[in-house]
Amino acid sequence: MGNVVKVRSVNMGEEVELRVDDKLSVGSWSSYVLAALKVLSMHGYYIGGAELTIRSDVPIGSGLASSAALLVAVVNWFNKAYGLGLSRRDIAEFAYEAEHNVMGIPCGRLDQYSSSYGGLIILETRPPYRVEELGVKGLDFIVVDSGVRHSTMSVHTVRQRELREALSMLRESMPREYWGELSKPLDEVNWDLIANATKDYLSTLDDTHRKRLEFTILMNESTKRAMAELRKGEPDRRVLGEVMNEQHRLLRDLYEVSIPELEEIKRHLDSNGALGSKISGAGMGGSMVALAESREDAKRIVESIKGRWRAWVVSIDQGIS
Repeated sequence: MGNVVKVRSVNMGEEVELRVDDKLSVGSWSSYVLAALKVLSMHGYYIGGAELTIRSDVPIGSGLASSAALLVAVVNWFNKAYGLGLSRRDIAEFAYEAEHNVMGIPCGRLDQYSSSYGGLIILETRPPYRVEELGVKGLDFIVVDSGVRHSTMSVHTVRQRELREALSMLRESMPREYWGELSKPLDEVNWDLIANATKDYLSTLDDTHRKRLEFTILMNESTKRAMAELRKGEPDRRVLGEVMNEQHRLLRDLYEVSIPELEEIKRHLDSNGALGSKISGAGMGGSMVALAESREDAKRIVESIKGRWRAWVVSIDQGIS
């Protein structure tokens, strides 16, 4: 077999042979496996011949981090098969590098770290990317797939460009002492500092760039409220539901990534007793995620959806093992 990696996808009904020096095929599921091989090679890990079969129950392109789950699973498989001794952090970081650096998809780290660590985590997105594992259990969620597919690259690329442009525009009007912060990569910016410093300068931006900046600042504040509640160990579901609803409004009104199909699903979820619901993933399609009062309530809401959309009751799961 040499250094050939044979990969079969049950979902796609395809089988491919890969070598680490092969070129990536844009839009192909096998590119994710190849990207993982390339990252392992870059870090000095030799992968010889292998055969693996991939089967997934995560809908592709649905805003549920299917690509991150695939990459984490593949890197972890090679880690076990070849005894590489990689930690959960290593596996998450390699999966991120494969998607972001090798494949060129403008993703963050949260999907990969969530897939690797499992449970409920808080990830600090600035170096050294500290992971705080929370012991929260027992939350019951509903996932509803709109059936509208989207490209993370197409959505994220535009929105991140608009946000970078907004920060660049602010440099022209704000004091020099803030220029360094305004020039940092988006995931390293201290948004608490930016929130306080930019209040008097938002009016200098056009409507689109003002919305993108306000979204980021307000989403950061909303996320901190959720973090404070989750750190209690036994969070108030209604408080979390309110945060989810607030974040959906921000995604819809300021980030502008909702579509009529998602809004229809949200109305159905809210009117059938969900405590809160919001867009999952990049938006412009994909899925909605909702929080229920109980497992029984989640099942009832999913039952009310039958025949209209695909929906599942989900709970917090473990990561790689």
